[in-house]
Amino acid sequence: MSNTIKTIQNLLRIQKRFDLALKFENAYIEKDEHREWNETYKIAIFYVNPIYYFELQKIDTEDKQLILEFINGFRSDYSETTNIEFAINENIHQSNIGDAVYIFVDESGDMDFSTKGSKHYMFNFLVKTRPFQLHEYIANYRYELIERNLDPFVKEVLDIEAFHACEDNKYIRQKMFETISTFTKEAVQVYSYILEKPKVHPEKRKERSIFYVDNLMFAITQLLDKIHINRNFIIITDRLPVLANKNAQIKALKKGIKQYLKTNGKDLRYTIHHHCSASSSNLQIIDYIGWAVNRKYEHGDPSYYEMIKQYLLEEEVMTRDRVEVHY
Repeated sequence: MSNTIKTIQNLLRIQKRFDLALKFENAYIEKDEHREWNETYKIAIFYVNPIYYFELQKIDTEDKQLILEFINGFRSDYSETTNIEFAINENIHQSNIGDAVYIFVDESGDMDFSTKGSKHYMFNFLVKTRPFQLHEYIANYRYELIERNLDPFVKEVLDIEAFHACEDNKYIRQKMFETISTFTKEAVQVYSYILEKPKVHPEKRKERSIFYVDNLMFAITQLLDKIHINRNFIIITDRLPVLANKNAQIKALKKGIKQYLKTNGKDLRYTIHHHCSASSSNLQIIDYIGWAVNRKYEHGDPSYYEMIKQYLLEEEVMTRDRVEVHY
């Protein structure tokens, strides 16, 4: 990517236009001229990712003027540019548009039903289809952070295998939320299934494994119903370190899916996979979104939630109407 494009992206970020800055990722720029009568007009042509081509074609006059101001700041090459145009960068590899629906699963909270444990237990689901947006951008950002370790003046060495909201420093966390907040709203759906643990009856949680299976089973049926699933789907969860937990998760998901498909008379195929979060930007994205939802409920801090709430189909607090608190 040229320094010109990088500079334009940084200037857009300064203007808090993170959505627009992302659309120039892996773009390049060429100069052109248009002659009309005795006048010659300079044009800057941006060759952009096909994913963003139609969106950039529709940007309003104010955004075009902002980019023109930046372009004309490069005195040597682009001074007196009067217009900008967009074209497709044919050099960018494109993923096939798949027909399957992808569901990425994240959990937060613990199974300690006492005042020492978390106040909530929740399942968060991210629903997307290919081609996935922002994957390359997130990967490039990770490599940028790793490359900073080569700077002799950098004091803190960052060894980032994957992004985790609870572990990343506040600067990385802010950048990641700014990035995630630029998704096309229609391309991302999130469902949160939330339990207030003190309101869970002791009999319901006496067998923790049964409690877990029952709630995940119900959560997946709720999700499939809310998204009106009508295509084959793929479920991907973060790899669990304990085999027993993995088996419980698979059992719950399969049981809930089978029940939903039978009840609704649907003949759909599905697969379930357990992947390391480092292998999937989507697992890292739902980790971040789930962390923001958790912060809102667990700590009364909605600041990060406000950046992602537009993607939420629903936050379903299953225990909301229960009055009795058991500890």
